[in-house]
This record gives sequence, C-alpha cells and structure tokens, in this order.
Amino acid sequence: MVFSAILVALLATMGQWWFFGPVTKCLVYPLTTGTLVGVFLGDPMTGMLAGANIQLIYLGYISAGGTMPSNTIVAGIFGTAMTILSGADATMAVTFAIPFSMFGLLLNNIYMTVNAAWIHQADKLLEKGSLRGVRLMNFVPSFCVAFVLYGIPAFLLVVSGSSWAKTLIDAVPKGVINSLEVVGGIMPALGIAMLLNYLGKKNLIPWFFAGFFLTVYSGIGLMAISIFSAIIALLIYMYSQTNEKAAQQESGKKKRVKRLSVDKGVETTDVVSTAPKGTATAGTPIADINYTKKLSKKTLIKTWLWTTSSESCYNYERLQALGIANLMITPIRELYDTNERRVEELKKYMVFYNSEVFTIGPIVNGIACSMEEARANDEDVSAEDINAVRTGLMGPVAGIGDTVMQGILFPILFGIGCSLALEGSYLGPILSFVLFELLIFGCGYFMFMSGYKHGKTSLLKILKNGTIDKIINSFSIVGLMVVGAMAASRVAINTPLAFSIGEGTTKLQEVLDSLAPGLIPLGITLLVLAMLRKKVNTIYIIIAIFVIGILGYFTGILGYAG
Repeated sequence: MVFSAILVALLATMGQWWFFGPVTKCLVYPLTTGTLVGVFLGDPMTGMLAGANIQLIYLGYISAGGTMPSNTIVAGIFGTAMTILSGADATMAVTFAIPFSMFGLLLNNIYMTVNAAWIHQADKLLEKGSLRGVRLMNFVPSFCVAFVLYGIPAFLLVVSGSSWAKTLIDAVPKGVINSLEVVGGIMPALGIAMLLNYLGKKNLIPWFFAGFFLTVYSGIGLMAISIFSAIIALLIYMYSQTNEKAAQQESGKKKRVKRLSVDKGVETTDVVSTAPKGTATAGTPIADINYTKKLSKKTLIKTWLWTTSSESCYNYERLQALGIANLMITPIRELYDTNERRVEELKKYMVFYNSEVFTIGPIVNGIACSMEEARANDEDVSAEDINAVRTGLMGPVAGIGDTVMQGILFPILFGIGCSLALEGSYLGPILSFVLFELLIFGCGYFMFMSGYKHGKTSLLKILKNGTIDKIINSFSIVGLMVVGAMAASRVAINTPLAFSIGEGTTKLQEVLDSLAPGLIPLGITLLVLAMLRKKVNTIYIIIAIFVIGILGYFTGILGYAG
C-alpha cells in the first residue's frame, strides 16, 4: 500500500505542477487520473468508471486567466481513491469528489500565491548573471510546493488504508446512499449546461437539440453522433467557402475583411510587417532572410518544447512570466555571444504574461523568436517593440486557444472517452488521451513554426480573413451535438411516480416517454443552463442539485436511471 500511495502522491503532484504541459494537462482531467489511480490501487475498472462519472460534472469547466472554478485535479484523484478505498459503487465517486474539489480550490490559491516568491528569486539570480538560476526557479520550488500541498495529502489518504473508509460507508444508511445516487444522476447536467452556455450561440443552439433527440429516438452511441456531426460540420464549412468564392467572383471585388469574433475589441492594425526594417520587403518570411546570426532548427524545436513548461511556476503576480523567460533562454543563448548581453535580453521576458500556451499560443513565442533574431542582427527592433507585440497578441490568442482547447477539443474527445469508459471499455481514457496529445502537439508545433517563419503577419492573417470564425463554428456544431447526446445518455434521472386510476396504474415516466423520451434530463439540463445564464454561482447550483436529488428521492418524485 505504501508503494501505491507514493504513486498516487506523485500523480497528484504532477497534476498541479505542469512541468510538461501537453501531458500534464491531461492530469487535470478526472477520466485520465481516475484510471491511473485505479491502476495504482489495483482496481483499474472502478478507477476508470469513477473517473468518468466525475469527469461528466466538469466537462464545461473552463480555466482561464489564472482562475480555477473547481479543482478537478483533487476531485479526480482524491475522489477516485476514496471510492476505491471505501469499496463504494463508482456512481458514488461524484459525492466524494465535490467536497474534495472545494478543498482543492484552497490548495490552488496557496500554490499560486507561494509561487510568486520564486519569480522574485529568479529576478535576483538574473541580476547576478545566472541564466541557469532562472530555469531552476521555474521548476524546483514549484515542484516542492505542489508535492507538499497535493502529494502529501494524497499519500496520507491512500496509506491510511481502506478499513476506515469502508467503515464510513457502512455507517451510512442505505436510503442516503440511494439518494446520493440520484444526485450523481443529476450532476452531469451541470457540466453539460456549462458547455452549452460556453458554445451555445443562438444560431447554433438547434444542433444541441438535434444531438439530444437523435440519441433518445435512435439510441445510437456517442461515437456515431460525433461522426455524423463532423460530416455535417464539414459540409457546412465547404458550402460556406463555395458560396463565398462565388460571391467574390460575381462582385469582382476583394472580399471584405472580418475581425475575430472571439474578441471583437482586438485591434490588429499595428501588427503589419514581417521582415525587419532595412533587410527585406514586408511580407518576406523571416526564415528566408539571410541573417548572420540565425536560429537553428534544433534550437527552434527545443524552444517549442520549452513552451510546454510555461506554467510550471504559474503564480498570481506575473502568471506565466517565469515560464516564458525559461523558454527564451535557449534562443537567446544562441543569438548572443556574451553572458552580460544574454542577461540583459532575458530581462524583458520577466514581465507579466498570460495566454493560452499549448495549441494556438505558441505562435506568440515563435513571433518573439523571429523578432529576437532580427534584434540580434542589429535590426531596428527594440525590447519595447517585442513586448508590445507579445502583450498585444496574448489576449486574442488566449481567446482563440482556450476556445479551441478547452471549449472544443476537450469536451468532444473526453465526452466520447467518458461514454466508452462508462460502457466498460478502457479504450475511453486511452483514446481521449492519445488524440488530445496528438492534437495539442501537432497544433502547437505548427503554430510556433508559423509564428517564427512568417513573423507578425502570420497571426494577422488568421485574425483578419475570417477563417477562424468558420472553423470554430464548425467545431461548435460537433461539440453541441455531442453535448446534446451526453445530456440524453448521461443525465441518468427519471421519475418513479405512479397514479392509480380505477383498477389500473399509470406511470408518469411512461406518459412522459410517450410525449418525447428524455424530457426530465432535458428539462433539468435547461434549468441548470438558465441558472448559469443568470450568473448563479456554480457552488449554489451544486448545493441545489444535492437538495433536489435527496428530497426528490425521499419523496418518491425522482429516481436514478443509471
């Protein structure tokens, strides 16, 4: 049990210490961590099922700008461990996970606060000329803090054994257990409603209902819904492209420029040229300019890989600044000959920075590398110019990146993964993890290299030609149909109410099914959505779900349909 406790402790530590983002990002998700906890504790099936049940609650949680609406790391790891140790059914994992998640918010606040100390220490080391000290501060102290806050509690939970957890569960009356199962059946409505609130543009909402009723009437699985919706989205995208080209040909005019809808307030007119002054004409790719000092492909790849650790020392004061400075050490070492010059150039990256850093965000780092290369070759590029571009782009990039990664890729892939997992297939967590990693790595690498090769104009083109809007809308169609299917299949609640009329008995659930199957799950999901749109705090919604579920069970109005 001690060895298992050590493994769970390391898992909990790495879940918070994002030393290699594309992989450790998946350790935020309960489907992944629940399965791993199950493997470590010798019960992978229960771990996977528990993780999938917990994951459904948090499908719609978006963490952006340093905020964490709920600590899914603690919820997945501690909730699953408690489920396995107590011998409880996997459906009970939700009940364990939610209190742990609330406790985890406190841990996250402490972690983000304490980490601010390390960037000040990095400032001091940099003043002394130590580039290696900056890299050290980015990794080692934050690991220690994560281990103390997350690893040690996880170790103590597991090493204490299962006897106390089983005793606790055995002491709970059967009626309470059953009522908590009803709560667990309702709870996925929260995550689904949050996704619907995030993706649900008015003109796209019908796709949610299409996914819902296609599922309840046909009974086809989530994978089939995903395939159908992807085909529909592709056809719509191709049709819109064809119509746009036809309109251009008919008018004989250049199509009108569109701005990014994710953040309509973003101005991009100041980001204009690719080539530095005096070297080449505007629009010349940076990679085609014959500089004396030039970044090698090996250095560029290393720099891109370092971008994955941009959040290792995430903190409330300067957020990703230390991680960004860490990744820029590699190109700065190659471009500048003296340590004094390297130190001076690195200082400009020790300022506040916060953006999405895994999928779309690497484009900003690629642009920074291209500008740094121009500066090293004595082009008219100042430190203020570089930071102005980085600061101006980090907002719109975050808007696109968080939408793509957390609002589209994650819910689609992990929604499918949860569906497969709850059917008892280990393919669920494996498939979602592998595809998520491939997409993050592939997209991140492409965006970084595009930023370096084409400089500032690469992002300008993305922002101005309207393509990103069409892509996001197409993915949103897939996401909404998948969300609709999940609402139909994973909000596992019904009513056992029956009425005696003469000598016969009429079951209310059968009456509702004759009108349209799944009306209760749909109604609950839409009710939670309405609360979210009225800005009701999610903690209050969770409390309301507990109250409704428990009262609904004991009054005989609601039952668990899992």
